[in-house]
Amino acid sequence: QTQKLGYKIIHATTILLPAWREIFEKLKLKLTYLLQDVATRWNSTFNMLDYALQHLDTVDGITQKQELGLRKFELSDEEWTVVEQLHMVLKDATLFFSRATPNLATVILAMDHINHQLQMFAQDQKYLPSIHAAVSLARKTLNRYYLLTDNSEVYRIVMSEHLSSIF
Repeated sequence: QTQKLGYKIIHATTILLPAWREIFEKLKLKLTYLLQDVATRWNSTFNMLDYALQHLDTVDGITQKQELGLRKFELSDEEWTVVEQLHMVLKDATLFFSRATPNLATVILAMDHINHQLQMFAQDQKYLPSIHAAVSLARKTLNRYYLLTDNSEVYRIVMSEHLSSIF
């Protein structure tokens, strides 16, 4: 919903964009725009959710104005809880990869770290069933890629070079 809302606001320059600006002025905030989720950028979902949580009042403000026709994008309290929990799940991986550029030799370590974090989220009962389902799917996908590393000649070469440089 948040992604669709951001797209609508940016592309409706005569009605929605001025309403968005007006809400920021009323709240005495510096004007910014909802970040878009981009499939080819791994951290864009986290950034979009992070922005939405920081600007909850503006997001709610624009979706509650009936004359703008955005009520279908209004998030319920439960949906905001999903946003908060998904934000927490994605935060660790985003911060982990933002610290340094992972190289091929550290892929397995990174995958192990992410798998461990996902397992913790999957077992934590404070998260909603939808978050548990998403985490389970993420772990399956991660494990599928993990198994593919054994078949990669490039990975085996890099690992043997890396190990020989250590010993």
